[in-house]
Amino acid sequence: MTASMTDPTVVSIVIPAFNQLQYCEQCVKSIILNTRYPYRLILVDNGSTDGVGEYFDSVQGATVIHAGENKGFAGGVNLGMREAEGHVLLLNSDTLVPAGWLDAMVHALESDDRIGLVGPMSNCVSGPQEIADLHFTALSDIDAYFHERQRTHAGRRVDVARLVGFCLLIRDATVAQVGHFDEAFGIGNFEDDDYCLRAMRAGWRLCIAEDCFVFHYGSRTFVDMGITGEKWDAQIAKNEQLFMAKNAAKPEERNDAVQQARQRNREAQQALQGDRLDDALRALEEGIQLAPAFALNYNDLGVVLWQLGEQDRAFDCFKAAVERDRGMAAACENLRDAAEALGRRAEVERLLS
Repeated sequence: MTASMTDPTVVSIVIPAFNQLQYCEQCVKSIILNTRYPYRLILVDNGSTDGVGEYFDSVQGATVIHAGENKGFAGGVNLGMREAEGHVLLLNSDTLVPAGWLDAMVHALESDDRIGLVGPMSNCVSGPQEIADLHFTALSDIDAYFHERQRTHAGRRVDVARLVGFCLLIRDATVAQVGHFDEAFGIGNFEDDDYCLRAMRAGWRLCIAEDCFVFHYGSRTFVDMGITGEKWDAQIAKNEQLFMAKNAAKPEERNDAVQQARQRNREAQQALQGDRLDDALRALEEGIQLAPAFALNYNDLGVVLWQLGEQDRAFDCFKAAVERDRGMAAACENLRDAAEALGRRAEVERLLS
């Protein structure tokens, strides 16, 4: 169902494509067949020569953009994003979507106002979104797998440091704040890493919707362009170097466990607001187990323990926080106060100097 231009809940589905007509047809048909949630379809022809442009023009109700040349993934999606309204869903042209897929993606995005980006699980994707060794023979098999996964993983979200752009839902407010993709990454690779890092630095959560699945053939456009083997490796290395030079990313910004530990901290703060100290303790302890080097959860656990009268354990937590991050002012102040109250100043003088 294509939504009206004024529908406030609309999702704009942006599909950039360079050749690979057969895959484009399958992708668009699966969207039309299996998408109930209100959407606009924005198709970007990146200078195709095999009939993709003509096919896109034939899709009823779609907004079609002809780039005239291959602008790469970032350039193609940027053309589409400029025409978009509402949330933006970026989708590779070599994907197949099951019935109810977009409802699941939007439900995950809107489950928390601070979630800015959501990605699904898939059979062909890098990182924790991948489910290995899946084999399907028909779209009905993909539908069946998706619905079984919805049953077994309902409502499960995982905070991560990176989502892959093959299928990426971006909140409208995130687009407004973070902007478009960096076209310096050229034909493709690491432009999605760059966008995710920019969003995270702006305060947005990145989440995998574990109850959603989208099928991905994988790298069809690169194969069509002959970018395989050593050429693929060279493209990856070049854009990784560009990403690192541009962003100077800290290790914790690229660490999924740290992002999950941050989420546990958010859950603990919510529990504290409701005077649920046991839930707060559990969330903070889980966060420490997930990312033992992440200082914030030690400090906040110390605060809760101090309130519960477990002052020695609180002191140890404050000390652990400062040992991991001497620049954390709150932890330093808490450790100093705890040391004074417990007569243990000598134990931390060097640490606090």
